Amino acid sequence: MADRVIPSTCWECSVKCGSLVHVRDGRVAKITGNPDHPHSEGAFCVKGINAPLAALEHPDRPLFPLRRAGERGAGRWGRVSWDEALEEIAERLGAVKRRYGPLAICGAVSSAYFSRGVAMALLLRSLGTPNHMINQDLCQGCRNTGALLTGLGAAAGNELKRTRCVLVVGKSPSESDVVQWMHLKAAKRRGATLIAVDPRRTQVARLADLWLRVRPGTDAALALSMIHVLFEEGLWDRAFVDEWCVGTERLRERARRYLPGVAAEITGLGAGEIVEAARRFATERPGCLILGHGIDAQANGVQTARAFQCLLALTGNVDVPGANRMAQRLAGFRDYWSFIHAPEFRLPREIEEEIVGGRRYPFWAGPSGWAKACHNPSVIRAILTGDPYPVRALYVSGVNIVCTYPGIQDTIAALRDLDLLVVATDHMTPTAELADFVLPKTTLLEEEEVSWEPGGPCLSLTQRVVPPRGEARTDFEIAIALRDRLRARGLIDHELLPWNSHREFLEFQLRDTGIRLEELRERGFYEIPLNYGSYRAKGFPTPSKKIELASSLLEEAGYDPLPDYVPPGYIRPGPDYPLTLLTGIRTMAYHHSRFRNHAWARQILADPELRVHPETARGHGIGEGDWVWIETPGGKGRVRLRARLTDEVPSDVVATGMGWWYPERPGFDHGALAVNVDAAIRYGPPWDPISGSAEARNIACRIRRAEAEERLETAETVSGLGEPSWPAPSEPRAPRRAEVPAAEAIEALPQDG
Repeated sequence: MADRVIPSTCWECSVKCGSLVHVRDGRVAKITGNPDHPHSEGAFCVKGINAPLAALEHPDRPLFPLRRAGERGAGRWGRVSWDEALEEIAERLGAVKRRYGPLAICGAVSSAYFSRGVAMALLLRSLGTPNHMINQDLCQGCRNTGALLTGLGAAAGNELKRTRCVLVVGKSPSESDVVQWMHLKAAKRRGATLIAVDPRRTQVARLADLWLRVRPGTDAALALSMIHVLFEEGLWDRAFVDEWCVGTERLRERARRYLPGVAAEITGLGAGEIVEAARRFATERPGCLILGHGIDAQANGVQTARAFQCLLALTGNVDVPGANRMAQRLAGFRDYWSFIHAPEFRLPREIEEEIVGGRRYPFWAGPSGWAKACHNPSVIRAILTGDPYPVRALYVSGVNIVCTYPGIQDTIAALRDLDLLVVATDHMTPTAELADFVLPKTTLLEEEEVSWEPGGPCLSLTQRVVPPRGEARTDFEIAIALRDRLRARGLIDHELLPWNSHREFLEFQLRDTGIRLEELRERGFYEIPLNYGSYRAKGFPTPSKKIELASSLLEEAGYDPLPDYVPPGYIRPGPDYPLTLLTGIRTMAYHHSRFRNHAWARQILADPELRVHPETARGHGIGEGDWVWIETPGGKGRVRLRARLTDEVPSDVVATGMGWWYPERPGFDHGALAVNVDAAIRYGPPWDPISGSAEARNIACRIRRAEAEERLETAETVSGLGEPSWPAPSEPRAPRRAEVPAAEAIEALPQDG
């Protein structure tokens, strides 16, 4: 068979780089970056090179449907046919629906940025339930909810080739976004000014002209102080603001609370640093703002994001070359996010209003909220307590919620308590170990997808390079087959999953564009014409059609309409917890909890790290590579992490990643309860009052060197497994009913991974 090079798109993380798949003698020989791809321009990371091949050929990959043959978590399975699995799943879903109603059925998926999110959401809606969970409450949720309320869904980092100044807040692209990192380094070489805001001395901070080492969780005070400097020194873009912003004077009054001296006391910065950063970002134009996940997963995350979005608006760096570009879509194309919000794929409003968490967090989970997904901690509570109503069945696809949700112990207790748990996966995770049915999913090289990439802007094609191994199916194939079984039982209340194959769905996405799949196959992408200033024709996606520095939606719902600083919770616990834990540190080797079963990734990073300042380590008797206990107030357990000594973190801060488990270890949790930091922290409260995001980023903690005999302890002895305790007995409502944005306002936001 002749050698071939197939242009495709990598889906191993949300950056989605263009790829070239090299096929030799009918087998995939290697995968490289595609230099012609308009989004990634050849950039490619170690995940894209290694993960697709490792996942495809992994010896532990489930290739046939499995049914639990023993107690949950006992590891006893029996192989069944697809027909048997689907028939029994449909029958048991029907039993739950008949006894408790459709709202008792829920889903869990990584996000709506991938087709699996659409397949799941529309299958569940067809059953009559709006309930599904996504991971975005801890990553992107606060930023995108803030953008929805401000109206400034301008994508970050897509104009780095033309910018003169970049303000990077809480993001380390060298660890998470190879495309953005490539462009940042190139911009710096061209002479652009780089300002980095981060408690850690990341690679971006090392590269920066000005590094603002803020105290964790104080970013909003910095942004408001910079806003004050702009107003005080007349550095704001008066013409743009007068024409396209509302709430200017109210924001000016709010910012007066944060004089540089005041903000310096809060943030730990020098007043002069704050003034210099404000001046440079306002005057070295065009400028670009990059907000990272460092400001998500905080109890003030939405208003922190809004503070920086207001700062961007005041400089006028909106949808001009070199600034933050507005979304550039191809007319007629249906991206994944649009299906979640399109009226023809929605449930009646009275059903949508019953989504778990929707009444308390209408701008996140409500009928016109950003996510239209549940408040995850409230779903866990509903399973365990029946409040606000019972949730008894869960369909999980493409996500390992045991290892990615804080409060692992409560998630495990909830999964064990369900009447039915179905997990679609390409490897046996701790979540899958607790399932009643495990359904084999396809991997990247076996799938076909069409996605919209705002960075190009372009459409990108992921090509099916090899046929699925065993009996693996795509998410759409699973959802369609299950829909048919449910329909035969009269359980489909709303026909919202109208396609009969995955290919039909792809063709529907392209139907009104004039582009055919065959055309995309030739290059692997389709470039979208670039233009600027689109807001001049239709305004911004807010009720006023302007950027709302003071949000009318928040005000009408009884919230503070202006961004403000709220002290993070870690400053209150006292001397028993003297350190601050930063979570969510990224590495190119992993994506959330994935690839821990891949040898190439474990060679790069074999164990969960706790980054500790050398001075702090000496004070605790900790050496390089030692195992270290970490505990947080309110956490149910303590976990062991391996110390990495570095002055990257301040002496009062320690930092770690997320998602750890050891697939080779025995037990249903595969070591997660002993080494995953989410077993030591809780899934709130506190929660962001607008998005419901848990404060899981900046947490008070204490550490101690693990003695030799303690390192032999089992997960069960350290995990704190036991009865869950919930601080709130019921789901309170928002201050007043919120008239939240229309679907087109949400669709205007960028899909920034």
